[in-house]
Amino acid sequence: MTQTITYNIYTGSYSKMADGFSIMVNSVTADLNNEERRILLYLCTDLFTNSCVEDLRGALLAFAKQRQNQAGQSRAGDALLMELMFRMKRFDVLKKVFGTNRQQVERILQEGRALSDYRVLMADVNENLDKEELNSIIFLLNHILPKERMARATSFLDVVVELEKLDEVSCDKLELLERCLRNIKRMDLVKRIQAYQNRGQNVPCVVPKVQNSFKFTPGKCQSPVKPVRRSQCCSQELKNLKLSVPETGTQPQQQPAFVTEYQINPAQRGLCVIIDCVGFDGQMLNQTFERLGFRVIFHSLLGLRETLMVLKDLTRNRSLQEVNRFVCCLISRGTDTNLLATDSDVLGIRLEDLRQLFSPNQCPSLGGKPKLFFTQIYRTTEALPSPSMYDEYLETDGPKYRYSGRQSADKRTVPVSADVLWSVCTAEAKLLEDSGHQSVYLHALHTALLMGHERKSPLLDIMTEVNRNVFSHNQQNPEKMYQLQLSHTLRETLYL
Repeated sequence: MTQTITYNIYTGSYSKMADGFSIMVNSVTADLNNEERRILLYLCTDLFTNSCVEDLRGALLAFAKQRQNQAGQSRAGDALLMELMFRMKRFDVLKKVFGTNRQQVERILQEGRALSDYRVLMADVNENLDKEELNSIIFLLNHILPKERMARATSFLDVVVELEKLDEVSCDKLELLERCLRNIKRMDLVKRIQAYQNRGQNVPCVVPKVQNSFKFTPGKCQSPVKPVRRSQCCSQELKNLKLSVPETGTQPQQQPAFVTEYQINPAQRGLCVIIDCVGFDGQMLNQTFERLGFRVIFHSLLGLRETLMVLKDLTRNRSLQEVNRFVCCLISRGTDTNLLATDSDVLGIRLEDLRQLFSPNQCPSLGGKPKLFFTQIYRTTEALPSPSMYDEYLETDGPKYRYSGRQSADKRTVPVSADVLWSVCTAEAKLLEDSGHQSVYLHALHTALLMGHERKSPLLDIMTEVNRNVFSHNQQNPEKMYQLQLSHTLRETLYL
């Protein structure tokens, strides 16, 4: 029976655990969906041999066994799993399985890493492309890639693997991908690739010549194990772990060099406007953003006309020039596409029109600055008037947005201007009838924002945590569902 050595943080000693790493692999893979397993397999491509690359669980076990036979590499498998969960932003798995957190792993990775920056970059690009953008890239590459292979592509990483096979893309050959991203106007991702290329570390990477896309047959997963605190021993293992590419003498940084960050002027403050039209959770958000250092403007129980007046007056206020970040929080009854405020006899304000109020054309003072919208809508089933009765309520200074019925519903609220994050949660209005009602989404946002600020987490990681918590609530309370929509055009990493 295979034995591994486990460090006991409570006794300060090492003890033997039969098949410990195998159980750990089962526990980790049990928490991953199919797409996450595909990403994990891609990140590890340089580490696994071709003989085991199609079996995720087998590949991880073989890797650990191979390293276990090398001096000082007995915990290399644990170290690799921790780095993988960190790169995939599965901080919940880090906590549950390893008893560690993001900050501890960040410190460990400063001392040594197993995954190549190239594959981490490709996984990052994959995460930031939507389905429509992926289809555009496939179309641009139709003269290079066989149609029958691209017909099976479901992710950007599928495309990258095919390009790697043809030697069109590698860690030191990214010009093709850069042109494709430039053609679809994703300049934020172009900048990340350029920063990676200019970092002075273009180290050759190993790309297997034979790899039949992403296929895996994970073994039957056992029950999750109790958290084992391994950060101390794994730190040494990551130091000793041989990287998949030669080192150049450059010291690893806490964050990859190709990640750019919004430069926030410390002499300025962020501005947050909160409009609570239902009387729940507005005060909590007020406290949240005050603790984050924002200047908060709070309004409660406004009608539609007053809501629009507040927002339109704000967009014209020259004091916005002294703001470094802008946040708008709205809590209202409404429909999937319209806010009603406290009114019930009007169609309401379209979410898309609301966003347009703060576009660079109508609010140039916020041009180039991060603009974050968090909206909780309680969906009403009351009959609403026709759109013709609505026009009098919205008279913007710029060209009006007109929704065409030919557009799909999920396109109505996607931000089209740069530097916008748009998070909309809808739930049934009957939830407001519950005594002491609190929005699961807004409370998850409150907690994640404060914890993320304390841990210096990027905003998108914070939103991932919010989505995960809301999803967990929905699984446990299917009769009280919260539906989330998150989209963004942030060009750089944002910290609050």
